[in-house]
Amino acid sequence: MRYFASLTNNIKLTLSGHDTFPLRYGWLKKVHDQIEIQRKSEKFDNVFLQDTAIADFGVGKNMLNAMRFWSTNTGMIRRDNNTYYNTEGHTEAGELFDNDNLDITRQLNSFYNSKVFFDDDGLDPYLESPSTIWLLHLCLVTNPSLVTYYWLFNINTKPELGREEFARLLKEFFKDHGLSAPSDSTIKKDIECLIQNYTTKTRKANDDFENVLEGPLVELGLLNRVNRQNIRALRGEKNSLTLNVFVYALINCWRIHNEAADTLSIEMCTYDECSPGRVFMLDEDAIIDYAEQLQDSDYSLTWTQSAGIRQFQITNGSSLNAIFDQCVEHMRDEDYSH
Repeated sequence: MRYFASLTNNIKLTLSGHDTFPLRYGWLKKVHDQIEIQRKSEKFDNVFLQDTAIADFGVGKNMLNAMRFWSTNTGMIRRDNNTYYNTEGHTEAGELFDNDNLDITRQLNSFYNSKVFFDDDGLDPYLESPSTIWLLHLCLVTNPSLVTYYWLFNINTKPELGREEFARLLKEFFKDHGLSAPSDSTIKKDIECLIQNYTTKTRKANDDFENVLEGPLVELGLLNRVNRQNIRALRGEKNSLTLNVFVYALINCWRIHNEAADTLSIEMCTYDECSPGRVFMLDEDAIIDYAEQLQDSDYSLTWTQSAGIRQFQITNGSSLNAIFDQCVEHMRDEDYSH
């Protein structure tokens, strides 16, 4: 099933708005806190457009735009008319997006939202757990509107890419799906921002402290720079990716592709769009390793091999919703135990 192709009528391409600033540590928490201050004071203005915004956030205008972009596109804030709100578990989906446009806030649930992570007593306000970073990444790269990210992680099959080839293939992808491509400059800047998000920077002698700081997504070890022009996908085992985050992504993939079924093939889990294998750059051996870990867990999931068919299977008369609840409980107890 070609998931992206089934959505093209509702996709609003998003390749700008970050002003080429990658996501940085502290930004999501800073935005969360400023919106909470506004809420408690019962002000309902655009927190990013207030006269004091640059002083409140402690950054320049372009960087402020980037903070808004990443907070929005990780699903941590939502906009209602002219006001921004932190997302929370009980927000109704209908309040978050209209039916004529895909929106990343479709990823929100009782666990994945700003209140759970970034409240002062939240699970991970300062991104100390790799699991939070994996979940933020999952949210970004399964959003078809963020097409540069979606294409690289879900469509591309080349292990190594140069910047110009990346741009050319992306434009071909737009054309193949009847989508209007933005300007070459916009595509180039979005690709550059993606590379900065996921790879260690080449440092210059005169770089100031702010310029050499790397963002949280670099920690995931998904891409590296081969040289000034080329990047390489680092496919294989991911040491910081827990079984619980794997199961979370597996449920997300299952719901997209085969929600009514009680099985999901290993191949689909490895190679299909929005699959754990795609979004986390896991090879088949790594997927099998997580499948074997399930055997020693209390998840209502197992994997089977029969007549050459390998698949994940729901057990104990359970359901995806019940397994999701198991996953959240395990994440709270294990991935976020302090």
